[in-house]
Amino acid sequence: MDLYDLYCIYKGGQTIFHKRFGAVKIDQDLVTAFLTAIENFSKEVLPTADPLRVIEKGDVKVILAYGENICAALVCGGTTMTDVELLKTRLDFILTQIQKTFAATLKNWSGRLADFTGMGDIIEDNLKDIIRVSIPPPLLELIENPEKYFFTIDERGLYLYNSYLRQNKGYKTFLSRLGIESDWIDMILNELKNGRYNGKQLSQDIGLEINRTMTIIRDLKLRGVILMWM
Repeated sequence: MDLYDLYCIYKGGQTIFHKRFGAVKIDQDLVTAFLTAIENFSKEVLPTADPLRVIEKGDVKVILAYGENICAALVCGGTTMTDVELLKTRLDFILTQIQKTFAATLKNWSGRLADFTGMGDIIEDNLKDIIRVSIPPPLLELIENPEKYFFTIDERGLYLYNSYLRQNKGYKTFLSRLGIESDWIDMILNELKNGRYNGKQLSQDIGLEINRTMTIIRDLKLRGVILMWM
């Protein structure tokens, strides 16, 4: 399944957090207005007490979750019914964690978005396994827009690389075709252990041209080693 965007919307219709996971661009203001209108419509018009949970058009779905003062919307694609149920459960849990963490702020919010610092960490921690297996953008997109995409690695990613990939013959062949020694991979992963890097920053810091840096990064993403978002 592919994740596109996640929105947290405060009562009244103000977006308090937006996270983009991939290259698909959706106008944030239009989405917020649409979701607010849908929420009001489902409450006032539809003859049921159950809230609207999924909006679908073609392969794209919007999964909704509701809290006391906020709602969350996850825009995704390529999802089966099993995936939808998983994402509904995950989004409910994320919203619960947000409400617990920011309970006092949400009750009497002053309007400062800085009051929600740390919300992104809650979202990333609870979607890591899904972000890990999502398909990255095409290589040309990464090469042409390296500053847009951010990368990091967690303990699971390091374990995957050290246990399965480091000595893999197929991976060594891939690096050989690129003209890259395995030491470069260690340099990349050591940088990513320190935090989040965009592609341009990573390329500059390790001293490897952007084409080969992004080729390696995309391959590591496809293998589930690193995490990526916009």
